[in-house]
Amino acid sequence: MSCVQKIMQPVELKISANKCYYFIKNNVYHFPNVTSIIQDVAVDEGDWDNCSHDSMKVWNYTIDGKAEVLKEQSKFDDEKLKAIFTVIEGDVVKKYKSFKITHHLVPKSTPQQCVVYITIEYEKYDSTTPDPYNYLQLIGKAYKDVEAHLIHD
Repeated sequence: MSCVQKIMQPVELKISANKCYYFIKNNVYHFPNVTSIIQDVAVDEGDWDNCSHDSMKVWNYTIDGKAEVLKEQSKFDDEKLKAIFTVIEGDVVKKYKSFKITHHLVPKSTPQQCVVYITIEYEKYDSTTPDPYNYLQLIGKAYKDVEAHLIHD
């Protein structure tokens, strides 16, 4: 019997937590312009103006040199600067029974710096399924690309 597991990676950024959170919540459609690992983000249910709570988006991205697609449902906690993406369709659910990504942005003592804690909660189909460290690395790289973009913004 498998169980839900959790892995986490902190990524330090030289941008404010609020600025980064705003980008993740309200400007996610800019990801393809900011990083080469994400080719497209589209709203599947709702529209861009009202896509922040319980919206569903489809992501096209490249991981380990292969193109993949996923559909996720987003939830946001503005007070805690948390974004939770629950994957409901796509290549990821062929590998894992459940897959949830939490992005928690925490300000540092310096106003223009933060740490994003990326946590993936997942359930494997069986013991031969690898832990999704490659997805942590992908998301961490995307955040570094967002940082480079927002520093000059």
